[in-house]
Amino acid sequence: MKECDIVQDLLIGYNDKTLKEGSKEFVDNHLKECENCRKIFDEIKTDDIQEEENIEIDYLKKLNKKNSKKNKCIILLIIIVSIIVLLNAIVFINYYNTDLGIEIFLEDDISDENFSKIENKIKEYNYKYRYVSKEEALEKFKERLDNPNVLNGYEGNTNIFPASLIVTCGWGNGDDLMGDLENMHGIKKITSSTKYGPYMVFWAKIRNL
Repeated sequence: MKECDIVQDLLIGYNDKTLKEGSKEFVDNHLKECENCRKIFDEIKTDDIQEEENIEIDYLKKLNKKNSKKNKCIILLIIIVSIIVLLNAIVFINYYNTDLGIEIFLEDDISDENFSKIENKIKEYNYKYRYVSKEEALEKFKERLDNPNVLNGYEGNTNIFPASLIVTCGWGNGDDLMGDLENMHGIKKITSSTKYGPYMVFWAKIRNL
């Protein structure tokens, strides 16, 4: 076997720096004298560099793909969190703009004296209130119906909807007033929204749309 053949068999190991010292020295000396082997060695080095570049490019592509997925997940998470924050802001804005309170439904035959007693009791607590007549109560209920005409004929003496006093007292209040009103004459029923939380108030408003 010619010396060039031996050297060329050793060139890959020489390029990878895996040859023993004696073999390395043998190749060193030969490359100094042989131009053809030097060219072959240059080609091996070029191929090796190109392979390393390809490996690096593949790695960067995989890294970019991984980062792209990660960025998409982060963007999706930001969108979800933003939607949750926005919905909560809407819920709480609606809550603080809603007049929570007590609705006192009155008997149809309530006397003026009993009505005045109820009004005076509300005033003792410095709560705002307003009177809703039977006619207004009927009209409000009609607004919630797809076909309000089904209630035609219920006006006047046939109106089944009671008049009421709507008291605005805010969240968590009103228990003392409700206790005082409980046994007063002329009251048919008392309902309260003062214990409703923000989400219950929002859901109730959505249902009534």
